This record gives sequence, structure tokens and C-alpha cells, in this order.
Amino acid sequence: MFTLLLFFLLPFLATGAPIFGLVGSPNAVLQLNGFHFISGAPSHYLHANHHCAIMSTSFIQCAIYVPDSSPARLAGIEYIITADAFAELPEDEKALWHSHRYEVMSGLLIQPGLPDNVDDAVMAILVNSYGKTWHTWRWDQRHNSLPLGIPELVSGYTGTGQLSEATVRKRDKEFGVDSKKVARRRAKNLEKSAESVLPGADSWRDGYVLNLGLTNFTGMTMFV
Repeated sequence: MFTLLLFFLLPFLATGAPIFGLVGSPNAVLQLNGFHFISGAPSHYLHANHHCAIMSTSFIQCAIYVPDSSPARLAGIEYIITADAFAELPEDEKALWHSHRYEVMSGLLIQPGLPDNVDDAVMAILVNSYGKTWHTWRWDQRHNSLPLGIPELVSGYTGTGQLSEATVRKRDKEFGVDSKKVARRRAKNLEKSAESVLPGADSWRDGYVLNLGLTNFTGMTMFV
């Protein structure tokens, strides 16, 4: 499924079409911009640029950078899989993943610089995908010059009113887009593509707050 994205994107990469950023994996063919919030802390959100490489028909990996940071600050990673791949995951693993349906249909997730018809074709695939995202640069260290602490799981938005309109407007102005206009177009063009979110994703809606913790124990590290 994901390899179809290459069909839509490669012509624009070859002709030097405007896509944001000069960072990311050399084989990145998909550039996305959106928002994440820290698991259990919806007021702790991050505006994020994603530079993504298609690894297989069901798997994409993305390096996440903080917009407007110079040099570009690596914030974390996101793994993206198809609905079929997500459905096969163990239940405890599903709890780590978030859906992309609302992000796509609301216009929160965008591809700056691409024509509408290309955007629609790509988003018709991503609307049914799922992401697992870890921020290695913690939110509480966002003003630090070093990425201290352990990574934290972040979640995706699933409904209106969860992210302030002022925040979205600021992003829209920066990239020259209109999220509401994008949402109206996608509602019309992607209606038949968008499927229901599968059970197990977006576990925060069921009251789960998932965070990492360090475990220390005494022991000798032996090299044979």
C-alpha cells in the first residue's frame, strides 16, 4: 500500500518541487507537518516536521524535527503502519499507537508545497494509517540545549477542540495553508477512503497514560 506513495511523489522530487526543510534521511520522500501531544498531558504539544522514508508496503519511518529551529533540532521518531499491520499487533502493543484519521480529515496533517490532487492521493492512504511516536527530546527539556532525560510517548489528536485554533492558525500562516479549506476538500474527496479507527488505538481515550521509566539494579556487566 505505502509503495503507491512513490507513484504520486517521485515526479515532484525529481523536478525540485518546493518541499520544506533541508534535513532528514537521504531517502526521505514524504514530508509532513502536524502536531503531537505528550501522553497524559494534552497541554504539552509539539509542532513537528516529519521527514519520512517508505521502508515496505506496510511500513514508513520518519525523523521528526522542530520547525523554526536552527540548526534543525531532532525531536524524535515516528513509525507508521497500515491498518492491516496494526490489526495484527498484540493488544498491549496497540496501546502505543495512535490513529491518523482525524489528523488527516481535519487538515492538521499537511504536506506543504504539493498540489491538491497529489495531497489527496497521498492522504487517501495515510488516513487509515497508525503511528507510534517517541520524542527523544522531552517536552520539559524543550528550552534546554541538550536532550536530557528518557524518551516519552506522544499521542495524536482525535477530535475538535483538542488543539487551540490559534496554534493551528500560526502554523497555517507559516506554511501558507488554510487547514479549514484543506479539511473541506478532504471531507469531499476522501470520504470513501476514510475507514473507522480500529479498536486498541488512541489508548488515552480509554484512560491510559503510558510513560517510560528507568529501572536500576545492581549487577556486573561482563564481556566474554
